Amino acid sequence: MKNLTEEGKTIDYTLTEEAVASGEIVVVGDMAGVAVTGGQTGDTIALAVEGVYELPKGSGALAQGKKAYVNVAEDKSKTVVGTASGNTFIGYVWAAAAAGDSTVAVKLSI
Repeated sequence: MKNLTEEGKTIDYTLTEEAVASGEIVVVGDMAGVAVTGGQTGDTIALAVEGVYELPKGSGALAQGKKAYVNVAEDKSKTVVGTASGNTFIGYVWAAAAAGDSTVAVKLSI
């Protein structure tokens, strides 16, 4: 195909607000990805937008197959929750997580 420009598994992003570590969730506009490498403000890093990642979970249980969202409103920790309102879609819950679990497996999808 002559018009394919890239695979779309990662997206380059220049950090504008704060440093991030590899594996952290990064919200860009209306999408979210996972930092492939760490970086400081001004650095351009790759964000994964495909794959399954173990991510920090917010409050509440999350059922397998349900939509997952990044909660940035409560604090700066960027945890995964099941509530759409006020949050950024990141993908789907890959494996169920109980309310007491600290992480959840998420299939990234933009």
